[in-house]
Order: sequence, then C-alpha cells, then structure tokens
Amino acid sequence: MDADPPESTPAMRRHLKPLALLAVAALLLHFAALGGLQWAWPQRAALPRPSAAMQVRVVAAQAPQPADAPAAPLGVPATMSPAAAPARLPRDLPRRLEATSARTVAKPPAAALVTPLVATPAAAPSPQAESGPMHTALFVSPGEPPPLEPARPVDEAIPHYRTQMPPPVLLRYELTRGALSGTGELLWRQDGEHYELQLDGRVGPLTVLTQSSSGGFDAAGLAPLRFTDRRLRRPTSAANFQREAGKITFSGPATELALHAGTQDRLSWMVQIAAIVAAEPALRSTGAKVMINVVGAHADASVWAFRCVGREPVETGAGIVDSIKYLREPRDSYDTTVQVWLDPTHHYLPVHATQKSGPNDEGFSLRLQEIVAPP
Repeated sequence: MDADPPESTPAMRRHLKPLALLAVAALLLHFAALGGLQWAWPQRAALPRPSAAMQVRVVAAQAPQPADAPAAPLGVPATMSPAAAPARLPRDLPRRLEATSARTVAKPPAAALVTPLVATPAAAPSPQAESGPMHTALFVSPGEPPPLEPARPVDEAIPHYRTQMPPPVLLRYELTRGALSGTGELLWRQDGEHYELQLDGRVGPLTVLTQSSSGGFDAAGLAPLRFTDRRLRRPTSAANFQREAGKITFSGPATELALHAGTQDRLSWMVQIAAIVAAEPALRSTGAKVMINVVGAHADASVWAFRCVGREPVETGAGIVDSIKYLREPRDSYDTTVQVWLDPTHHYLPVHATQKSGPNDEGFSLRLQEIVAPP
C-alpha cells in the first residue's frame, strides 16, 4: 500500500508563488520573441507571380478591342493568374483580336506579291548603257560586266520573202574596233538541208570573238536551231530555237521568247539578208525595206528594218566593189545601228558591215579582204 504524500506547509507555498510568476513571465517573453505577437499592422499578402504563358495573354488582351467588346471587369488585377479568375476573359477573345489586327494592319496590294518572269525595259536608259551592250562588242575588257539589251516585242509584221541561198564560201575580213584591228573569218557551209555558219575574230594570236549558228531551212529562209556567242575571257552564251515548241530559250537568262517565222540570230542575219536581196529584185531599189527579227544570246530581240540607201562603192582588199548599201536605223539613242554593203557579183554577200550601239560606242567593222573556197 502506498504512503500518503507529505502535506505542504504554508512556508513552502509562500516560496513557490514567486517562482511560478517568474516562469509565466519568461514563457510570455519567449513567445513574443518567436513572433507569436504582432507588433505592426498586418501586411497585404503578395500576389502569386504570373507564369510566362499568362504574360503573353495579358499583352494580347491589351490590344485595341472592337467597339462591341465588353469592358474589362473591375477589381481584377492586370497580373492576375488564370486560376484566380478563369471566367473573367471572354471565350472569343482570340477571334476578336484577330479581327482587330485585320482592321489595323494594312495589307500590301496583290500586285506587289507577284514577280514577273520577264522584266520590261526601263523607260529611260541607264548611264551604264552609254558604252553600248557588251554582246555587240568584239573586244571585251575582263573587268566590265556584260549589260543586257532588253528584249523588244515584235510589233511589226514581218513580210514573207523568197530566198536564194549562196553557195558555201569562206570570207576573210579586216576587223576593227576603234584603234584596234585584227582579222575575221566568216565560214558558210550548206547542203540544201542543213547549214553551219561561224565567225572568228582574232587580234594577233588571241581569238577575241567566236560566233556560230547552225540549223536548217524553211519557207522563210534560214531556220536557226542554235546560236552561240563566246568572247575573250567570258563563258559561252547560247540561244536555242525550239521550233516544235515555238519558243526561244537561253543558256543564261530564264527568259523565253516566242519564235516567229523568219527569226534570225546575231550571225545568221548576214546570210539571210543576202538570200532575200538575191531572190527579190524589187528590194534592191533605193528606199526599199528588208525586215528581219533578230535575237541575240542574251535574250535581246527586236525587228531590224534595213532600208536600201542605194549604190555605193566600197574599197576592199580585192579592189573597189560597186555594192548596195542597207541601213538599219536605231529606234532610240541606245539602240543598235547596222550598216551593210552587199556585193551583187558574189551572191549579195556582205563586203563591208558596221555595227554600233549608242552614241559613245566605238562600234566595230568588217571589211572584205579575200573570198576563198571553203576548206
């Protein structure tokens, strides 16, 4: 059996009472130090930081809205997260924003989005054209870029001419451009079904120009299939006459031209005009015109209308020739001027020819020195 606890005496109670009060005071001070008591006004709790996705939505929502859009509800902070007020934003907000952008952003016209395949010629010639198109020059500086002569539409009806082709022959010329001079050889071969024509220009040991034309014959005369043009230190350029497709394509420019009957290249015209004048006596009189559509290897094309100037003597290496002169006058200041003198005693082949592009172009010249049988 347990013993009873000893009874407390009045003296012990008097000693314990101050100790109890001190213990309560210590507990209160400790609680205050740990923050249990608030010694200042409560601070507003910080709002949750918006996510990156919410920032994108808020920027879009601040764009100008249509007049029929409801006003933003009051009391919703601009940085409120989607979870805080999911029903505050209208469901059709993306559609409204798209409609607003369509009304405020000007769209470019449809014509500005279309790039034409074939560029039209400029209204005024550029200053770079003063030296003339490089494809008409015989001597080319390696540092000069080759400007292109814009294609001209065939705006004149080309008459149908009879033709009488000359026999094969080799013509040797003196070739000049300004103060420079050299030699040129024009080799013409044909068998009644096919032809080959080549012009080689040389200055000393250097070949500065090689042009060739090959093809067949049709009712309009020469029917070129391929024309190539090569200059010193420059790659070969070519024009391809796709007769079945009715078009002319080129090795360089992505341009296609319509192939018209009787169209010649920059070399075959020399034989074509001789064949026409040989077969058409009326075209040998002063004032008569011979019209030929001429195409180069750089997609340059235009009608060359040769006007008969009349009889004119030409001094050649074989003596003076009583020739018939034809002049192709330019259509503008920078167009190509061509003069050609045909020899009636040698199938009306050229004994002299000059070509010039623009007022500042020196031009080049071919003057006959010798007529020999082809090799």
